[in-house]
Amino acid sequence: MRFYLNLEGIASTLYILLTQGAVFTGLALAFGLDEFLIGVSAAFPMIAQVFQVLSPLVMRKFPKRRFLTNLFNLLSRSPWMLLMIFLLLPNRSPSVFVIVFAFSQIFGTLAGNAWTSLVRDLIPEEERGNFFGRRNIYISLVTLVAFYGYSLIIERFKDPLGYEIVIGIGMLGMLLSLWSLKKVPEVPFKSSGALIETKVVFQDYNFMRLCTFYFFWNAVIAFTSPFYSYHLLKNLNVPFSYIGVSTVINSLVAMAFYSIWGKLSDRYGHKTIAVLGIIMACYVSPLWILMNQYTWKYMMIVDVVMSGIAWSAINLTFLTLPMEVARSSSPAYFAIYSTFGGIGGLIGAVLGGVTAKLLSSVSFSILGIPIVGIQIMFFTASFLRALTLKFILRVKTKRYVPVRRLIVSALSHIPRNDMARTNGTDLSDLGRMIKEKVEDTRLMEAKKWRVKRWW
Repeated sequence: MRFYLNLEGIASTLYILLTQGAVFTGLALAFGLDEFLIGVSAAFPMIAQVFQVLSPLVMRKFPKRRFLTNLFNLLSRSPWMLLMIFLLLPNRSPSVFVIVFAFSQIFGTLAGNAWTSLVRDLIPEEERGNFFGRRNIYISLVTLVAFYGYSLIIERFKDPLGYEIVIGIGMLGMLLSLWSLKKVPEVPFKSSGALIETKVVFQDYNFMRLCTFYFFWNAVIAFTSPFYSYHLLKNLNVPFSYIGVSTVINSLVAMAFYSIWGKLSDRYGHKTIAVLGIIMACYVSPLWILMNQYTWKYMMIVDVVMSGIAWSAINLTFLTLPMEVARSSSPAYFAIYSTFGGIGGLIGAVLGGVTAKLLSSVSFSILGIPIVGIQIMFFTASFLRALTLKFILRVKTKRYVPVRRLIVSALSHIPRNDMARTNGTDLSDLGRMIKEKVEDTRLMEAKKWRVKRWW
């Protein structure tokens, strides 16, 4: 069973890579999308989260989740074959790409919820960490190889043949994923009882603080996220193969830091690592003000390393924070959380698309550094990301060590004169002192606030 679940994830990755990053941006440009449409379309995965509110109702009506997962995946992925047809036409309509992509993301969201519900009942709770850890490693490795292969194919065969080939590979992945999931046993749907009323969730003020943060965070991210790859492909003409190499480096860095952040978040709190990840992300976006035709080879390497470190912390903790803050396992909590994120993504995408369109003709230089209008958005994103910190800091969690206190506590024990000894204390004792200091800080913070947990 687990073999087929892992195989399903690997096969699905071949399709999912079509919907993100440079492959998505390249396809969007091939269909003639402008800055506004690229911004809005790239936010569809966020916007589609709103449809998660329908998932519990659909699963209660049709409890065969394996069938629902395959059905929704088929509805989500098969329309991409239409793009293969339209790629052969001399006049390509941007609306075709937008409609297909929106359609795929909506049904993809429904498929993801049904799959998660099914696997939750198939894999015992005490074994899920090990299972998902191994599964994510397999998927990450396939992502490295497949994305680099896609970039080489697109660069070698150009438009439209390169895109035809990679979409075809994605469709083969879809068929393999459907076959793999059919090998997984169907289990009866275990309903958790009546859903918590929406008004009860809205009365949970601490959880609503988290939803408010997620709303603003998604709005900020959607404001600029589609335009990083756009800047590389449209303004700098960076080869797809180089983007593929940088993506491989980014994934390797992220894979290495996932385990580090996981251990630190378990010990010092998911909120602590989330705040640290956001702070680091604030310093990543301004690098793109220096990303020009003379520096991109070097700046891209710096960016992917810093992004891999920062975003591995963010992606990890954003999955666990709602589970920690929610007072029960009711789907109503997570549906509302996703809905807030989807609405924020929609607003950010529209504002980002409009802004990018207005700045598309702007270009100037500062101290000999060439700058185009869209890079102003990247610089602004740094301050917008920093503003979201005040929202997440208001959220109360069981474990939280303030980042400043954590750093100050560690620095206060750094030896000044002798690197091997400090006032007669060797390095092993120093490590123990820092560990005890941080642990005391964590315990003090935990006593200040406790909420009821459902696990």
